[in-house]
Amino acid sequence: MEYIASKDIVHRDLAARNILLTNDFQAKISDFGLAVVNNSGMKEPDLPKKLPVRWLSIEAIVEKLFSEKSDVWAFGVLMFEVFSMGQDPYAEIETGKILRFLRNGERMSRPELATNEMYEMMCQCWEENVETRPKFEELVAKLHGVLEGESEYSKYYEQLELSQEQGVSGPENDSIILEEYKF
Repeated sequence: MEYIASKDIVHRDLAARNILLTNDFQAKISDFGLAVVNNSGMKEPDLPKKLPVRWLSIEAIVEKLFSEKSDVWAFGVLMFEVFSMGQDPYAEIETGKILRFLRNGERMSRPELATNEMYEMMCQCWEENVETRPKFEELVAKLHGVLEGESEYSKYYEQLELSQEQGVSGPENDSIILEEYKF
């Protein structure tokens, strides 16, 4: 989505149902049937009759205003779908009552599989104020930080560099080096 937004394209139908996985589990965005080239916060009077209301931002529902930030909102809903193992968003709320729910400051609750950090990111995507909602570029940086923290990926490189700086080498010291990397 960061790439799509960089090309000034607004997807307008970002949802788990439109994410395809390759054999090696790469996620690919599909279904560009509602996509348009953005003209910086586009208001569209002639919209298709059916829109994915449960994935739409408040400004998209009320003002028919679509932008990267409305796609960010939908990304937050997509994250909810992922961490809830495919539950329907706002499952307990009738579609006609979703806008009132959102305008009252209510949001979907944290899915059981989402960490507090991931749920906080979802809530940032669901900010009513478009200006305070993050861009995809910011979300990518946050997600990279979360993934590095969760996997402790960077820790391994730091330990390896530290071992090399200490000058530990040779067969007699291999067990010392390997001891640091026990799983």
